[in-house]
Amino acid sequence: MTRFAHLAIATGALFAAMPAQAADFVISTATGTSNGKTITDGTAYNTVNYAVKSSDGKSTLNVRATAWTLLTNGVYQTATIASWGANGLGIYQTNESGTNTHQIDNVNGWEFLVLQFDQAVSLQSAVLTPFALGTNRYTDNDAFIARGYSGFGTAMNATTLKSLADGLNMNTGKQSGDAWFNSDSTNYSGNKQTYNLSPSQGGNVWVIGGSYRGPDGLNDAFKLNSIAVTSAVPEPTTWMTMILGFGMIGAAARRRRSSSKAALA
Repeated sequence: MTRFAHLAIATGALFAAMPAQAADFVISTATGTSNGKTITDGTAYNTVNYAVKSSDGKSTLNVRATAWTLLTNGVYQTATIASWGANGLGIYQTNESGTNTHQIDNVNGWEFLVLQFDQAVSLQSAVLTPFALGTNRYTDNDAFIARGYSGFGTAMNATTLKSLADGLNMNTGKQSGDAWFNSDSTNYSGNKQTYNLSPSQGGNVWVIGGSYRGPDGLNDAFKLNSIAVTSAVPEPTTWMTMILGFGMIGAAARRRRSSSKAALA
């Protein structure tokens, strides 16, 4: 193979590894499907899927949403997910039914959504609709969010969730870490939370639940109305491939210079 072919392959590897132009997406949680059919208000599902066009209409983002509960004994338990139109997605924990129980909350176990994306994204904001929980007279929608990586085709289960949780290196004495955020502020009593995470921090799995252990002592309950994300966040493997691409180009250039010197000699 000629030195020019080596250089062409190296250059191709580099450009193939470079992240695509960033795209913005807004996922409205009222417009999903389940088992190929459009979801309906108040109907419980095991999984809800979304196929969302970017704001410029040039790309599509696929999202899978499932619902879970971390019980007080530390066991992960599947839950069902349902949409209430403009109010957003809520969760039915096992044995829950009726009104004022289908929010995403942190009472009788910690309820959370797992959102799996078919590419890495950075979470920009989420619209959370606050609700009174049961007979409580207050509404509080502090939230816990976290990011991680898992295959889009990987089915969520207790083992996968534990692996994601272990990777967070969470310190409950702090409000945030490299891959998680646990809000605890009266600033989050409105219906929109904008998380203070670096736009460069991404993952193809995002978790959104009630504030973990409720640091302010209040019960948190909300429905997820919509989320805004940005794609084209380079994954660690992408950076490694880019570095290898640069290395190959450098090696090809050095071989070319050596061959030229030998010819001159």
